[in-house]
Amino acid sequence: MLEDFIDIKKDCIGVVGRSFALSVLSLLLHESSREAAGIVLEAGVLIDESGNPLQDGYDFPLYADVGSMLAAHPSIKMVFELSGEADLVRKLRIALPPEVALVELPAARFFLRLHATDRLWIACKANLMQTQALFKSVVDQFPEDIIIIGSNGLILDCNNHFVQRSGRDFAALQGENPLNYYDALTSLCPVEDGFINVPDMSRENGELMFSETDDLGKIHFFRLYVYPITEEGKDKVVQLVVICRNITERTLIEQRLQQSERMATVGELSAYIAHEIRNPLMAMGGFAKVLIKDEGIDPAGREKIKIILEEAQRLDCLLKSILSFVRSRDVQKNNIDINKIAADAMQLLSLGCQLQGIEVEMDLDPRNPLGIGGAEQIRQCLINLVKNSMEAMPEGGKLNISSGVSERHVWLEVRDSGPGISDDQRTHIFDPFYSSKVNGNGLGLPMVKKIMEEFGGEVELASRPGLGTSVVLLLRKAPVA
Repeated sequence: MLEDFIDIKKDCIGVVGRSFALSVLSLLLHESSREAAGIVLEAGVLIDESGNPLQDGYDFPLYADVGSMLAAHPSIKMVFELSGEADLVRKLRIALPPEVALVELPAARFFLRLHATDRLWIACKANLMQTQALFKSVVDQFPEDIIIIGSNGLILDCNNHFVQRSGRDFAALQGENPLNYYDALTSLCPVEDGFINVPDMSRENGELMFSETDDLGKIHFFRLYVYPITEEGKDKVVQLVVICRNITERTLIEQRLQQSERMATVGELSAYIAHEIRNPLMAMGGFAKVLIKDEGIDPAGREKIKIILEEAQRLDCLLKSILSFVRSRDVQKNNIDINKIAADAMQLLSLGCQLQGIEVEMDLDPRNPLGIGGAEQIRQCLINLVKNSMEAMPEGGKLNISSGVSERHVWLEVRDSGPGISDDQRTHIFDPFYSSKVNGNGLGLPMVKKIMEEFGGEVELASRPGLGTSVVLLLRKAPVA
């Protein structure tokens, strides 16, 4: 048994000396881990006063002489003589049996000095462990990934946030190549044979921003920081501290602010240009209508005039779209049934989808969720999104229209099986006049976004190249009656 093994290994000692010395030794043994380590003060002989001088619960039996003590405690194998008196030392040498060792005062002093050093080491170790635990606790609370890379280019340590995000346990991450998790480090660190060459790192801090697309096709933005740690007193880099911070929310806010500024500028310019163009365009269209009725013009000339008239009408439609986009409107907000809006919109578009070989699936929430908005405007937004999906699938595909309720919103989603949108295109997809289509004017999605924001809603886009695109219209929930 483990207990029996511990008893066998115990070193039981007896002490001989004055009350002060016995008290000090007893206190030292009780305050330290000596007893737990197997040093037990069994009994003592007090040579200057009777009674037990020990207090605060640190008590052990006292005897009149060494013989009585050894007889009562045969487990004692070592006697500490703490008085230093020569006569007492001589008597103890004669009286003690061979199996009991005598530790004289000089040796006892050495033990006490050694013990004091040991206590200082224990205190330092405890303080270090406490500091380490505090630091680890604080670092584990950070909402960023923090990893430490050793001189060999492998992960030496990391915080709990990185452990959870990686989906692996801490032991498995130690010794891993950090490039397996952050390929962007290759832009900040020298790489040799597929590993970061830490000793060749510059002492300057580095940072960069990168983006990733998750399994749902949503884009996330991160900022990566690299801090080289040098050997004390030298310029050699021995470790790297890498911090990765998710800045998606902040980046999206900044993009919205920048987009608002651009849209304000574009709106003012567009309104001015549209107004200046529309007047001469109306004159051109009017003269073209008159000329096309002139019987004196031959068929070839009439055909050219017809082209002028059609192009003038097309430009007029474009100008109307631009003016509609830039004008601020006082929207009427009502409680709207998004399921009914989806059904009405798809009734108009279902035939076109069928002729194009697009399989439409309606997955509407049976609870008939109500949102705050304008029925006609939301219907137009949905039509724009469905038309975009149809244009993305000219050879046919799958189109899913779904609705639902979240904690704060009701939503309408349009999901297609088209080619998807690249990350580069996605950063500009809501910019006015940006279009990847040959004949597109780049106002469809910006108009959808503008309408949703007018109703206090949002637009979320998720896409992965080759796996389709999803656009979700988020409207504020209507209050429960």
